[in-house]
Amino acid sequence: MSLRDPEGSAALTARLLAQLNHRGPDGSGVLERGSSSIGMARLRVRSAASDDVPFTAGDEVHALNGEVYHAGGRTPAGGLEEALACAPGADGMYAVVSATRDGRLEVARDPLGIKPLFVRESDEGVAIASEVTPLLDAFGPAPVRREAFAQFLVTGRRVVDGGSFFEGIRPVRPGERLTVSGGKVVSTRHGGVAVPEPVGNGTPSAAELREAVSVAVDRVLLADRPIGLALSGGLDSTILAALLAERGVTDLPTVSICPEGSSDGVRELAELGLSGTRSWQHSWTPFEAADLLDELPSAVQVMGEPTGMSSLPMYARLARLARESGITVLVVGEGADELFGGYQRYANLRSGQHATALDFYLAEERRTMATELLGCDVVEEAVETFRGELPEGPACEVVRSHELQHSLEPLLRRTDHLLMAQGIEGRTPFLHGGVPALASRLTPSQLVRGGETKVALREAFSDLVGEGRREVPKIPFRAPVARWLGGSLLPRVDAELADSVGLLNDCLGVCPDGVQTLRKRLAGGQESAFPTAFNLLSTIHWLTWLESRG
Repeated sequence: MSLRDPEGSAALTARLLAQLNHRGPDGSGVLERGSSSIGMARLRVRSAASDDVPFTAGDEVHALNGEVYHAGGRTPAGGLEEALACAPGADGMYAVVSATRDGRLEVARDPLGIKPLFVRESDEGVAIASEVTPLLDAFGPAPVRREAFAQFLVTGRRVVDGGSFFEGIRPVRPGERLTVSGGKVVSTRHGGVAVPEPVGNGTPSAAELREAVSVAVDRVLLADRPIGLALSGGLDSTILAALLAERGVTDLPTVSICPEGSSDGVRELAELGLSGTRSWQHSWTPFEAADLLDELPSAVQVMGEPTGMSSLPMYARLARLARESGITVLVVGEGADELFGGYQRYANLRSGQHATALDFYLAEERRTMATELLGCDVVEEAVETFRGELPEGPACEVVRSHELQHSLEPLLRRTDHLLMAQGIEGRTPFLHGGVPALASRLTPSQLVRGGETKVALREAFSDLVGEGRREVPKIPFRAPVARWLGGSLLPRVDAELADSVGLLNDCLGVCPDGVQTLRKRLAGGQESAFPTAFNLLSTIHWLTWLESRG
């Protein structure tokens, strides 16, 4: 927090920090420097229990969210040394804010955006936080941006213009560094998603790839608190399980979500066909159709914004299961699909089904429904905003470079927010140890070949996970929205949409006739209408939550 009028900055910081106590159940503190104040709520993973937070070094103050696994040729100690290691080239996941004696703030976010960070700028000053919600109370109400909602509805996933759903609030870009002084952002540097420069030349071998993933797994095991593993039964989590078993890790708690009517999830560890897991303790929980709607309001509230990810309520359930299993650090497989071409839609792209990257991202049916809900001019403006975000080039190359921003970053935010809501740190080994740099050197045919995805990863670990597991196709971690919402839940979905027409129209300019048309599409069983309906349902819960805040 940096204010133009320094009076009261510490009190305001403390008030905002109180809304982040779930992220730091192991102590919190606020320190003032000049016209700025820094607050930190700590989830202790490997810093000393006696350390006060924020961390201090002379007159400087440092608040850190995340971990630095390797920097300057060594592993920094936890706490202050780790905060000081958040420099370009460090291998880690972090958001860090440092204050000098005169109150200047230096702000940084890791190059892949694994740890979230948001900034709000106003005439009164600058506020920075790991989540959006506290910033809503920083300098008076933050108006909702209708253009952001249009971008979200068109893409089905995210705000694409670099802002957020609120005026004056935006995410700090992955890799971006800010300097704040006197209540103003005075410089920004190194913005944009960045994969570390590839090491070496040519296509990496299976041995190189396997070694890099192994190094990454070793790095993320660094912790003084209980570590667990999320299991889906797919290739990524099975590779992680195999590497952990190979290292002789014992008494490992593992957790899994098993959606109704899906083969996703693990009920028994024996399903993985791995040795060395006899002492592991596995817990799983079912997830049924009604749970999707029951869990959605609280999950949306944790995120502080609407979502198009049907996995959000499922992940919220997974996070609670991890907490109940005594886990403080949960190892997850995020990033493998985007780096190694894991989704089936990448195979469709390689087969030439999409002429341009814009066609790949913006399904025509979704654009049509968005137009019915918001009008042609609003939707076309959102489409042009997205078009301007995409670089020129062949569709496959553009999508490959853009997926870290479009697909991965929202998933990482989901992982962070829902796990931290339960006092759990998520760790993503596929995004460390040089793995992203090696993945950037893979040829398209090493990512997708024929109908097979993640070819290089499957080949690198075929002996470790077994031939049968290597052949398992990717099962996306998401709810079967059309089947679930179009079944016994349809009357409930229809009623929620019908009852919220006025709310959607007043707050976001959604056309009542468009909602009526969408309801008819749902009643007729049009499969492509259900994702848009899910987006609207999450928006309704978000708006209701905002109204409850006053």
